[in-house]
Amino acid sequence: MPLTEPTLYSLHRKFVDFDELAEEAHQWDLDLFQHGRGAFRGELMQLGIGNVHISEARFCRPLLQKGTPPLGLRTIAVPAHPKVHFSWRGMSVSGNDLMVFPRGGELAATSNVDFHVYTCSFPENLLTSVNDEFSVTELDDLRGDASVLHCRASAIQPVRQCLGQLSAIVRNDNDNADQFPDKTLLNLAKRELPARLLTAIATAHTSCSPKPTRKRELALLRAERYVKQYASEDITVRDICRAAQVSQRTLEYSFVERFGLAPKAFLIAYRLHATRRELRMANPTETKVADVGNRWGFWHMGQFAASYRKHFGELPSETLRRVSAS
Repeated sequence: MPLTEPTLYSLHRKFVDFDELAEEAHQWDLDLFQHGRGAFRGELMQLGIGNVHISEARFCRPLLQKGTPPLGLRTIAVPAHPKVHFSWRGMSVSGNDLMVFPRGGELAATSNVDFHVYTCSFPENLLTSVNDEFSVTELDDLRGDASVLHCRASAIQPVRQCLGQLSAIVRNDNDNADQFPDKTLLNLAKRELPARLLTAIATAHTSCSPKPTRKRELALLRAERYVKQYASEDITVRDICRAAQVSQRTLEYSFVERFGLAPKAFLIAYRLHATRRELRMANPTETKVADVGNRWGFWHMGQFAASYRKHFGELPSETLRRVSAS
């Protein structure tokens, strides 16, 4: 989605296609990869008011999430409830953690089936004015060099309440977006929410979740890059290990820990994902599913169709027909 959006918008939609959700998201440049099996169901709420952008996302399938947040703004992510657990920038995140994006920092998360999170993006000058009004310390002084901060439940709950109010307004009034913004909405988005966030951060401490070892992180990064570049070729797990510069045992452990998949299963999932994206972009009158599958290393069409259906909840031919009909 281009980042030259109007500064006033609201969105509330349910999705059965994670790529469509990524395309519809305002201000975020998203790349979603479903590494868990089953039909996707997702929900997205977004509000843009001035230079403040607020999102609420719910996904029912495990996703590898990459991309960039709204440009030129400071972004903070808030789990929507205490039982949320996922990986963010290589660290384990729980329900009472806040995630502060570093300046220019990209999205890098691995979510589970219960993913439900809010994100809030503010301009620096708004945060500065809130700092002055409420006598709160600057964001970067509060967090130091930490990007994951563990909050007391009593401190993060007012943040969730404020975000829930904003979400309810959008859900109830999404068909009347021309009535935005009213005073309640303006006060919640541009005053109450940043004040509550900064107050929660002021009482937080660096999350005690251990960071993965540098070796495992580098191995995963090298392995992902190698799979992305060579997935259409006849590569093996041994090839991925060589590219990652680790033993097969270390690679297996790293992949299972991060994605819940062994490297071979991840490679198959990536090929299925690439096939699906090509089918979504194809002309159904000129495209044969078998040709697309063959390009990504699938030669037994019966087995390919069964694996595809198990992973995405539909046959590859249904993806081709459904997208062309939309």
